[in-house]
Amino acid sequence: MFTEIQLYQHFDRHQLPVDGRDYILTTRQQEASRMVGVHARTNSCSWFYSEKMQRTISTESRTAERAFVVLAERDENVFEIWDQPEPVPIIKYTKKNKERKDWYTPDFLVLRKDGPCVIEVKNEKSVANLISAQPKNWVRNDDGTVIYLPAKKYFESIGIKFEVWVSSNKNKFSVFNQEMALRTRQYKNDSFIDRLKLDVAFNESFSWSLFDLKERLQLENYSALIQELDQEKLFFDWESCLLSVPRGCYVVRDKRLLKYVDEFKGPKIYQEGMLSPISVGAMPSSKYAQEALDRLEKLEANERNRSTRRWKNLISKGSEGGLSEFQALIPKWFLAGNRKRKINIVAETFLTEYLLGEHALSQGLSDYRSYIKYRVGAQEAHPMYPPVAKTTFIRRLRSIPPEIIAMKRGGKRAANAVASPSDPIDRQLKAELAWQSAAIDHCLADIYLVFFDSGGEAHVLRPWITAMVDLATNCVLAFSISFLSPSRVSCAKVMRDCARRHGLLPKEIIIDRGAEFRSVYFSALLAHSKIELVLRPTAHSRYGAEVESLFGEFKKQWLSQRPGNLADFKESRSVDGKSSPKKRAVLTVYDFYREFEAFIAWRDANPRGIEILSPKFRLEKNMREYPFVAVTQKLNNEYLLATAVDTNTYKIDFQRGIHIGPIWYWSPDIKEVRGKKSSVEVRTDPENPHVVYALIDGKWIPCYSSKINRYSALDGISQLVEGLIVIDAFSERQKIKQAADEDAVRIIKKLYDDSSATGVSQIMEFELLDEQENEDEQCIFSMLKNAEITPLNTESWEIKNVWNN
Repeated sequence: MFTEIQLYQHFDRHQLPVDGRDYILTTRQQEASRMVGVHARTNSCSWFYSEKMQRTISTESRTAERAFVVLAERDENVFEIWDQPEPVPIIKYTKKNKERKDWYTPDFLVLRKDGPCVIEVKNEKSVANLISAQPKNWVRNDDGTVIYLPAKKYFESIGIKFEVWVSSNKNKFSVFNQEMALRTRQYKNDSFIDRLKLDVAFNESFSWSLFDLKERLQLENYSALIQELDQEKLFFDWESCLLSVPRGCYVVRDKRLLKYVDEFKGPKIYQEGMLSPISVGAMPSSKYAQEALDRLEKLEANERNRSTRRWKNLISKGSEGGLSEFQALIPKWFLAGNRKRKINIVAETFLTEYLLGEHALSQGLSDYRSYIKYRVGAQEAHPMYPPVAKTTFIRRLRSIPPEIIAMKRGGKRAANAVASPSDPIDRQLKAELAWQSAAIDHCLADIYLVFFDSGGEAHVLRPWITAMVDLATNCVLAFSISFLSPSRVSCAKVMRDCARRHGLLPKEIIIDRGAEFRSVYFSALLAHSKIELVLRPTAHSRYGAEVESLFGEFKKQWLSQRPGNLADFKESRSVDGKSSPKKRAVLTVYDFYREFEAFIAWRDANPRGIEILSPKFRLEKNMREYPFVAVTQKLNNEYLLATAVDTNTYKIDFQRGIHIGPIWYWSPDIKEVRGKKSSVEVRTDPENPHVVYALIDGKWIPCYSSKINRYSALDGISQLVEGLIVIDAFSERQKIKQAADEDAVRIIKKLYDDSSATGVSQIMEFELLDEQENEDEQCIFSMLKNAEITPLNTESWEIKNVWNN
């Protein structure tokens, strides 16, 4: 980023007017003008951490905006990138070609070597649609560049360039590779390239695959070679090769030799752009080919009829166009059919309105019942024309995109579930390497666990599982268990678990739009470790399948065999109360932790999909070869504090400490605020119930309970379980205690009621006796009032042990 002096030098160098300077200064001083992804239906929004800017940059889509940010991040001619700058007033043309004032928010403001520039990012498909629909607003120049005229006119008036950056499907390999190169810049490489060995290698061959070159140079991983490529000491084709596929990525030392590399590669079965649609006339189906062969056989048998004469005519015409006899005789059945509308326009209009209206809004209505309902309506609407047949009704119904009807019947989630998939060619590249991208999600486990046992009755709860799954290898990186609904605490615990197990965190985390994930806390936690946050589209069941499949496998393959499970919901509903899953629960929280660990170890060692390596082995292999992908994050004091979620203010008792829940916490540093403060800000730990962090004199001081030493002696699972019982199950235990206190009152009342028949007279006799004893005492004291009392000789007393006599 520019310093203040450098910024104004940049303004002067490019002779920026006052209005342009004010716009840039306002954008730099304020947060993004809007939140991306508010109305996104299929876009995955992300927050990319920029080392150049030392902040996160929001992007509204993965294929366009994020691609631009990655390329700009690596571009040495780009000094600053600002997302969602201030909106500006523009004048654009409506569909009726009338001018209208509107507000426009560009995607990015970049300060480049050639001057400030405002960027609008679009993909090729949307640009084509806009040029067709709004020709007075959107224009394509002869050189292929695209212009949004209203925005260009405004920004030129304040001295700032305006450009439309069109994302192409061809740059997806380049974006992936450049992001890999950016990751190596932050990696401190321990292995170095032996220049002498490198010279010898390229003297033997002008081109090496990345894999063979690593083996030849005896390198432990690819980081040093990728750094050479990033610094342009070595070269490869950024557009057609992937650094994550080292056997297919060829490297040269002289950039001019890149165009000759393909001549020495082996032939490929498939490469991008190889295939395209072919007409059935050029390549017939089996049925068409069989018919052409039958026709040839009849001609060779010298059959003479009307058909053979027509076939000979087809062969003659085909030979003029360079077709063989076989190709000329391929039937043209695919051209058959009357494509003119046969239904009256009145009946056609009513059918369309019914299908998109009444049928679409009738949730649960079968096709047959809907057809009957249509017939009745059609007879009333147009009695002069008959209703269409059932086959026509069903065919027209099937021709309507299913998401249109699903949207009206079940909303956005239902529409997304039945929508057609996107073109695989146009999709972004999925995660190729371990730790490149991971997903986090929650699941309420279908089993009951015992969290308190009174000896006569077991108290049970259903646990929530929060899991983190690596998207490239499908390996489970971390998990946490809770008795509370998903919250920021669940997110903090699973992030801690990942750092505790591996000392690493994923470069990118994909999550849904739950409140716990959209919290400021979670965004700040990821930004703390320079992790990219990605929000998948809302209400879209096709995203997050990796974590959902983990939960599904655990339910079907493991939980269904354990006592107290709810895996077979139908069976659990059909049994009586004594045999319900709650009554059969015997697993404790400790058992569940151990069993989920065992399930993960079993799952990650088994085959997944078409891969020849198990998820665990792929994870380990990628970590060895591409160690720069993951984010290093040790579970140190700083990260423990960063993942301490709940913050509140508590009063201080200087004799006992800070009281939170059932526990008192103390630290000698608390004495320093005596006379200054009566309360302090405290952050509670999500896992350890015996420590909290108090803000004292500008420092977060750990305060401990009296059981911290015992807690430190427990094994890891027992520590997690104790935190779960003390923190998560606190409210449930309070309910049990309250019920027990109510039972105590009932017991005392019952004992009193049982003895009331005889107890009243005894109490009255005791009261009379007490009164008589009081009178006797008064008489005795009055008699002794004036009496002479001889002092006792205590030396004559003897103490006898009656038990020894």
